[in-house]
Amino acid sequence: MLADSFEATLAKQHKRILAICRRILGETGESEEAAQDTFLKLHRHWREMEGDVGPWLTRTAVNTCLDRRRSPRRSVELVDLADRRPGPAELAEIAQRWARVKRALAALPERERAAITLRDIEGFTTGEVAALLETTEGTVRSQIAAARMKLRRLL
Repeated sequence: MLADSFEATLAKQHKRILAICRRILGETGESEEAAQDTFLKLHRHWREMEGDVGPWLTRTAVNTCLDRRRSPRRSVELVDLADRRPGPAELAEIAQRWARVKRALAALPERERAAITLRDIEGFTTGEVAALLETTEGTVRSQIAAARMKLRRLL
């Protein structure tokens, strides 16, 4: 029964955790490894878990991504946008816009990037972001405001 519950949680949360990792790391291979590490950590702690594991998973994913960003052995990969093309007519414009956004996000300090990703892209509340990043709501607001200003200049 415990394995079934873990499998159900994995199926339910995988896309969301992978999306968070991709937005923070921006690199397909690295983000997939971070998501996998997050679920390995969940598996190790599964018997201790009670209630909704979503917030724990999110914080663990963010921390795993931030740890990977700091790691000197981090591999560098390029995202292959050609694999995600919706259609040839719109592809060039979409790809250019997405590349600009990714470059701009990558240029942000990691705490600002994590805060704005969780708040503006993932839709968490400021309080939830503060809890996930283990900081105050005021700090999160400052990080988001600074990140938005920098993104406006970069985009």
